[in-house]
Amino acid sequence: MPRIIALGTSAALPHDARENTYLLLNGTTQSYLIDCAGSPVQRLQQAGLALDRLEGLIVTHHHPDHIYGVPTLLSSLWLSGRQRPFRIYGPEKSMRALQAIGVLMEWDTWPNWMPVVYHSVPAQENVIVLDEMEFRITSSPGEHLTMTTLALRIESRQTGGVAVYSSDTGPCEAVVRLARGADLLIHEATGPYEGHSRAAQAAAVARQAQVGRLVLVHYPRSEDALRMIQEAREHFAGPVEVAGDFAVYEF
Repeated sequence: MPRIIALGTSAALPHDARENTYLLLNGTTQSYLIDCAGSPVQRLQQAGLALDRLEGLIVTHHHPDHIYGVPTLLSSLWLSGRQRPFRIYGPEKSMRALQAIGVLMEWDTWPNWMPVVYHSVPAQENVIVLDEMEFRITSSPGEHLTMTTLALRIESRQTGGVAVYSSDTGPCEAVVRLARGADLLIHEATGPYEGHSRAAQAAAVARQAQVGRLVLVHYPRSEDALRMIQEAREHFAGPVEVAGDFAVYEF
């Protein structure tokens, strides 16, 4: 059964023991990271995923809390002996940022450095990110200040289930269209900040898209969870949950 594991659920300024928001898409034979915050190797191990099972990384945008774990992830893959290519997908500017980090790290001078392949994803609606044996993933742009950010629609070939992740975004019609009819919507709920969403706004997206259930992530304080659920339920009649780190969602 395909599943998404929340490796972290915190907003950009972490408030407690929760890690910044990033996800693991875990299939039977293929697994991908969605964004990459701190301690990715330890978190993957705690989630029960062997490093050699990781096919690649999808970066939704390159704000620091979404990419600062990439250098240690890549160096750990290299230290573990990986030689097959590691693929990274994301907006063009995000790919340039990560490539620049690689130049600073001088990875091309490291002995037996593995191939890292960068795939730029256009900031347009319903773009195919990857189309593989287990998953078909498409993207549409969110609305996050001046930063290009991608929302993702993940379709399981095994179950026919659909999960959508908003990434960082304000209320956005493109995300509503991308999420239409999804079984699961994982939506940010940072609060009343420009380029972000409140729980009520995430719930409105869920209602408009007619999704099966709503999970809130990228929120600042755990003690706000009950209030966020109450706020969301005023706008969405389906199941609502505030995710904690290592929460698992099958679809």
